[in-house]
Amino acid sequence: MLRFLSLTLLLLSACVTINVYFPAAAAEKAADEIIDQVYGPKSAPTESPSPNSKLHHLTPLEQFLNSGLDILIAPAYAQANIDITSPKIQSLTNKMAKRHQNLLDSYDNGAIGLTADALIAVRDLTLIPLKSRKSVTNWVAEENQDRLALYREIAIANHHPEWESEIRATFAKRWIERASKSWWYQTSQGKWEQR
Repeated sequence: MLRFLSLTLLLLSACVTINVYFPAAAAEKAADEIIDQVYGPKSAPTESPSPNSKLHHLTPLEQFLNSGLDILIAPAYAQANIDITSPKIQSLTNKMAKRHQNLLDSYDNGAIGLTADALIAVRDLTLIPLKSRKSVTNWVAEENQDRLALYREIAIANHHPEWESEIRATFAKRWIERASKSWWYQTSQGKWEQR
């Protein structure tokens, strides 16, 4: 009985500590969803195996204990989702998706690129026609303002403003990984490379 009580207390304390950590996988999923809205969908995500798919290899007692643990820990897992449904997040995403259409030629010809800090920058001004330079530089500035607001708003909407830098770091990685193969991006050392 004492062993069961100790195990239960340990599990309950684990539920509390799970919520403290930044949910990196959930943040990547949320970032991918927003990026797909901005860039347009690339491909269907692959299904990951279910956490219960290996249960048939367990003894009946192990299966019972696992299902009991799922009940105790399930509320903590529910907290690990990143909510991106707030009206402000959707508004920012929609503005970025519309602006992306204006910036697409500049991404494609290498005039602008993705920075290592989850923003965009003019990489080569000479690749932008003279008559379009002011518009493109304005769009880049507007895009960066909206991206910063987006990262902040996701953290606030999820009641963890302290996650803003981690959300931004997640987006920095995902913007680049989901970009078209010809686009330019900046490494963490500040060097421009083409995907």
